[in-house]
Amino acid sequence: MPRTKKDYAIMNPEVEDYIYSLLRKRDKVLSEIEKDAEKNGVPIVGPLVGNFLYMLANACRARKILEVGTATGYSGIWFARAIEGNSGKLVTIENDPSRRKIAEENFRRAGLDHLVEIRGGDAKKIVPDLSRSEPLSYDLVFLDVGDKTLYVDLLEPCLNLTRAGGFLIADNTLWSGAVADKYDRTKETTTIRRFNEKVSRMDNVSSLIVPLRDGVMVAYKKSS
Repeated sequence: MPRTKKDYAIMNPEVEDYIYSLLRKRDKVLSEIEKDAEKNGVPIVGPLVGNFLYMLANACRARKILEVGTATGYSGIWFARAIEGNSGKLVTIENDPSRRKIAEENFRRAGLDHLVEIRGGDAKKIVPDLSRSEPLSYDLVFLDVGDKTLYVDLLEPCLNLTRAGGFLIADNTLWSGAVADKYDRTKETTTIRRFNEKVSRMDNVSSLIVPLRDGVMVAYKKSS
């Protein structure tokens, strides 16, 4: 029988605590978003993945980033800070009006609102539309939509939006380890498993799942 998600430990807790102890203290805005997320159950990537995203955005010298799933703006702040010195732009999509409002305020408080365009609506419609109108336009695309059953549907349009030499990144790709349980056939787990398998078999990307937090898929696009 399938195990529950809480039965898995992706990283040794003591090792994880050690890595956290090496992180630099976050500023007031990020710290307050982290506290709010813990209190109200808002899904955010957290500081380990936040730092990782910041480094990847810098590594590909990103100027234009697409984020699919804004939530309250936590990961968006990491991205916006990475592109701040490059006259860059972050386009981020969020379907929940209340979270969009909170994200707008958080970007403003962080002094980054001039770099960010929040698009409200369903990612299932917006992302394919963008893929047709702006192909190969983004240096980095971050897939973190709340409905994980959309991951497979959004894979091709997200990859089409990513330029050669850029990154397609997806969060939650280990799904608390449940993807490794062959007996787990829930819709979310099955979709993420299919997503991981499809990415790993693509000829035009080089990919790896990094076991930080809930698993981060990083796909480097080699060609169009």
